[in-house]
Amino acid sequence: METVFSPDSGATLAATADSATAIAPAQRQQVERAAEGFEALFIKEMLAQMRKATRSMAGPDSIFADSINSDMLDFADMAIAEQLARERRFGISEVLIAQLLPQNAAPPLKESPAAVAYSPVQAGAGSELAAFAMPVNLPFRQ
Repeated sequence: METVFSPDSGATLAATADSATAIAPAQRQQVERAAEGFEALFIKEMLAQMRKATRSMAGPDSIFADSINSDMLDFADMAIAEQLARERRFGISEVLIAQLLPQNAAPPLKESPAAVAYSPVQAGAGSELAAFAMPVNLPFRQ
């Protein structure tokens, strides 16, 4: 059981890790593949729009003006996009995985939550700096 301090109410809230459903490894792999596929489509579309913009800005006698090998370039764009998505270079799949999987199913970012200093600020003259006037002792947790 993890105890969390709520600065607004001054009370503690208890949360159990058992309340969320654990996700199966096969389902996690499916979510990761789907997220990588979406990232690949996103990157491919971005590359296609970049090529389209380059063609429209190119002069009439530029090598970028014609679309002779556009089919092969589309194939190359998709191959590059799939490779970048597998390496998760853009981070889109990481965001999707974090949104699609339950909080506790994703690997933790750090071992324990950081201690947060909270000191109520009194209204009055100089109150905007009152929180910085006195140090707050925090318990050390490992």
